Amino acid sequence: MNCEKFARKIVNKLPTKLQHIVYNITIEMRFLAFRIKVMGKTDKANPDPAKVYWISPQRIIYHINYLENMDEETAVPFRDRTFNCEKMRGKVVDGKWDITNYKFAELDVYRSFEKRLLEGVEWQKTEYHYRVLKQIKSGRFARQLKNEDDLNERCRYLDSLVESIRKRGYSLNRNNLDANIAFDEITVNIGRNGEYLFQDGVHRLSIVKILGIKSVPVMVCVRHKKWHDFRKFVVSYAQSHDGGKLYQPIVHPDFEDLPYQMQDHNPRDLMEAIKRNLSKEKGTMLDIGANLGYFCHKFEELGYKCYAVEKDPATYRILEKIRVAEGKNFETINKSIFQVDLVRNEKFDVVLALNIFHHFLKTEADFCQLKELLKNLKTNDLFFEPHRYQEEQMKDAYVNYTETEFVEFLLRHMSLNKSEVIYTAESGRHVFRLSK
Repeated sequence: MNCEKFARKIVNKLPTKLQHIVYNITIEMRFLAFRIKVMGKTDKANPDPAKVYWISPQRIIYHINYLENMDEETAVPFRDRTFNCEKMRGKVVDGKWDITNYKFAELDVYRSFEKRLLEGVEWQKTEYHYRVLKQIKSGRFARQLKNEDDLNERCRYLDSLVESIRKRGYSLNRNNLDANIAFDEITVNIGRNGEYLFQDGVHRLSIVKILGIKSVPVMVCVRHKKWHDFRKFVVSYAQSHDGGKLYQPIVHPDFEDLPYQMQDHNPRDLMEAIKRNLSKEKGTMLDIGANLGYFCHKFEELGYKCYAVEKDPATYRILEKIRVAEGKNFETINKSIFQVDLVRNEKFDVVLALNIFHHFLKTEADFCQLKELLKNLKTNDLFFEPHRYQEEQMKDAYVNYTETEFVEFLLRHMSLNKSEVIYTAESGRHVFRLSK
């Protein structure tokens, strides 16, 4: 008898709690062996291969299309066009493996789970059962299933897995994550445009998609070279800035390892404060000095039509690439805000000016353009973050204002008449809402 199958039979006879202990120890040992294998082989541009990411399962739409021998394209089904992660995990691979029209939802396993979960169809009447049984009888199935009884036992296990996830979900605490839990679960690859492509874990991914689970732990096997090159650019960009940190977090999960500063703020807390103080649930939003686009992503998720204005070419490149990777529709504009005709022609429900307007106080020319901008800027709500009055960069500025003076200046030059503090950072720095 196969050693793995023999061991499984022994474990299955143990009490349930003891089974979980044995299973977790096994996963821990596999994970430890893997960490030893990849130790010292990572860099900033290519994150830890053992890192666990939490993403929405709905992000995983397409199946990877990798073949070692392209001459076999017509002979190899999509479910088998995957990398060998035992050898390839953490690698960067060029090529066309990320170009695919085959959706995960087209796999017979997913369709069979739909029949089982949504219609109550018996496993024996599903495509999955029919296909696997046929492979078993022909000796071509690789998962240690020797006969139909083994297959039916496997299907009963899948039913129990469904009930476990339905009752408990993936309830791991994101802030206290035991990364090892995901080592034996869903695996993805990242394509050239930052898209997540399915690699392994078909049963679990099928279940969480159908049950509507919002977030699951995944691990990345392979990244496309073009995405890796973009990551290298972002890392270099961050290192060239103050303290080696990004100003804003990048919303794509593959960049959550990069530190950011956000000038003393927690961007999530700030976004929540802004959200609580919106006068409309939906509308149009203009972000002046959008940086990496964090707030445009969040506002679009609320249902707003957003415009991101970012003058710096390198920052804009990242902003636009991440917009595409996240499948967002907001418009990006690589110009100075003073050159954007949209400002003179449109009215916005919300305008963000977070830590940006003080740059226009440094010269007389910019100061005059700022006053002209404010005169033309039509909005119901302006969320404004002033600078620190005593910052070194403002030492020789044409004009400098305290927080109160800056707010009064804006009210005088816009068609707004009320101001209130809606957020205070730990440093004492404030964000204001200016409104009618």
